[in-house]
Amino acid sequence: MLRRGIGATLREIAREGGFTTGLVSHYFPDKRAVVVGAFAAASEDFIGMVRESLAAATDSNSLLSALIEAAVPSTAERQAEWRLWAEMWAYAGRDREFAAVIEPTDALWVREIEQVLFRLIDDGILRSDVDAASQAVILGRLVDGLGIRAWLSGDWDQARSVLLVHLRSLGLSARLASALEPKPKASALEPKPRAAHRSQTRAGKISS
Repeated sequence: MLRRGIGATLREIAREGGFTTGLVSHYFPDKRAVVVGAFAAASEDFIGMVRESLAAATDSNSLLSALIEAAVPSTAERQAEWRLWAEMWAYAGRDREFAAVIEPTDALWVREIEQVLFRLIDDGILRSDVDAASQAVILGRLVDGLGIRAWLSGDWDQARSVLLVHLRSLGLSARLASALEPKPKASALEPKPRAAHRSQTRAGKISS
């Protein structure tokens, strides 16, 4: 479904999983049930990943870095998942029953952001007057928009930079923001340094 979205057929889904269509139909009465199950499982996997990465942080700086990585991923695998999130929200707009399934997961994501903000405020990374609860909701919605735009354009560096601009407005220092900025990629047009052995060979020919 990451490649084809909800347009994937039951046959394609079954083949991807190495199952027969009959086996899939045994556990899922129709394609809607497969779609809902896939979206729900992906949402739970995301929350699990977020909690694991945040729990592994050893200090405020690494906690902030983990939050930004969860929000605006740098790996191709996680970036590709944004197609799933985009399709999931579109599907939820057409199926209110399904929307009720994913809303609690979304609330868990906002809660994780809120907990990180509380820690960053306590440690002086963000201003003491920041409303963590309100900003968690704002950040959650900001990340939704940035992620979709980045998935469409492929410009994940810009998404991360915009997120850092918002965090700067909450008191994040320029030094920390700069450290978390995407690293510039080497341009293909930049001249490559000549190999040392070529210069030595040329010098040898001249002297001879």
